[in-house]
Amino acid sequence: MRIHWSLAFTCAGYLALLVAGPALADGSNYNEMLKGKYRFSTSKTCTDTATGSTIHLHFLGTTTYDGDGHAKLTERGTVFLPGPFQVSFEETAELTYEVKRNGSFSQEGTFTGTDGSTTVTGAKIVGQIGAEGSVLILSNAIPAVRETLTFAGGGYTERFCAASGTAVRIRPE
Repeated sequence: MRIHWSLAFTCAGYLALLVAGPALADGSNYNEMLKGKYRFSTSKTCTDTATGSTIHLHFLGTTTYDGDGHAKLTERGTVFLPGPFQVSFEETAELTYEVKRNGSFSQEGTFTGTDGSTTVTGAKIVGQIGAEGSVLILSNAIPAVRETLTFAGGGYTERFCAASGTAVRIRPE
């Protein structure tokens, strides 16, 4: 009988580890899946909440992910306004991001014009990390979140945006 009890306790211990294993894995740092420097191209269409006017934006830039939930972004872009008007700009952002077990992620932060003329808050992008980690698919959050564009001289506007884009890793970290 003594052998049977020790075998039962050993089996019970292994069973407890099997049950607890997935719970322990949930504490993993999935943000490590997103690390390195990526070059991106993104298009965005926004509707102003006050006027209902629509603008189109196109961005090119780089984002460097640290593998621990923080990223730095620099981008250049063009805003296409109603009528034959366009405005180019440059901005930077400090982002936070969170990667889930399945490789999906979300990132958000504050974007600031390099000339100090504008600040965008509330912007959020979601994405999916490709199988090898070298390609990111980017889109807006669904449902869309309200962004606030604040001007240095005073005033602001709020908008809802739809976005899509792709990023390719250009340098692992």
